[in-house]
Amino acid sequence: MRKTLMSSTRITNSIMTGAIQENSKRRITMCSIPHINFTSYKFTAEQAKKKMRDFAFSAYRPVLIVLIALNTAVVPATAAFAAYLNSQGNWVDHISRFWGRLNLALSGVSMSVSGDEFIDENQPYIVMANHQSYYDVFALIGYLPLPLKWVMKMELRKIPIFGIACETVGHIYVDRGNSEKARKSLKAAGEKIRAGSSVVFFPEGTRSPYGKLQSFKKGGFVMALEAGVPILPVTVVGGRKILPKKSLRILPGDMKLIIHKPIPVDEYTYETREKLVERVRKAIEKDME
Repeated sequence: MRKTLMSSTRITNSIMTGAIQENSKRRITMCSIPHINFTSYKFTAEQAKKKMRDFAFSAYRPVLIVLIALNTAVVPATAAFAAYLNSQGNWVDHISRFWGRLNLALSGVSMSVSGDEFIDENQPYIVMANHQSYYDVFALIGYLPLPLKWVMKMELRKIPIFGIACETVGHIYVDRGNSEKARKSLKAAGEKIRAGSSVVFFPEGTRSPYGKLQSFKKGGFVMALEAGVPILPVTVVGGRKILPKKSLRILPGDMKLIIHKPIPVDEYTYETREKLVERVRKAIEKDME
């Protein structure tokens, strides 16, 4: 009987000891820190620098927008005054080029230009380029080595100071909602070309939000045929990454101007203008990214 009691006691003690050990293991398991692979969270030095640059530029962006707004009011007004003082000179071209380059530099944009050897500075052109961002204007006006007049939509005429100043220095506004006024504007652009200025068209008519070429409007091609001057196709790369349509989130980056061989219009007529449109489109599109 005594042996039986002792045996029962040993069994009970053994069971209780096992239960205590099991509970201890569970508590340890529940309280232990889960394993995290911290190596996956490591940053390279370059990534860390990029994070810092992005943070710094985010803080600078509101200041940049104010600076662009201010110089876009002041510089065109200065150019208009220069045109009054030096109507036959090139002061306006130098001021406009400075404005374009200034805003690219303020925005941290690095520019590269290729194909400028195709340009004859004594030959006026109708310049046609793709359009994805406001920064396309800064790039073209800052780095295309030609005296330029712009064909602009009438809505821009309403911008205080800027609108009147652009008209004063000779840029041309087109009322796209009134075909008769649009024809008169294109006739005025033709007169600028005959006077020796190159005229810039965005044949898409507006900025592309998706980076693909939109359909081309024909007005610029008709004017080229009437004036008998070559078309200079230009591909602008990178503007959409700097500032896409319907955004104010400017980012630093790289842009390129790719200037293509001029396309003579002698072999085309009004009836075959669609072939000219397609040729210019292919020239611009082949180097788009």
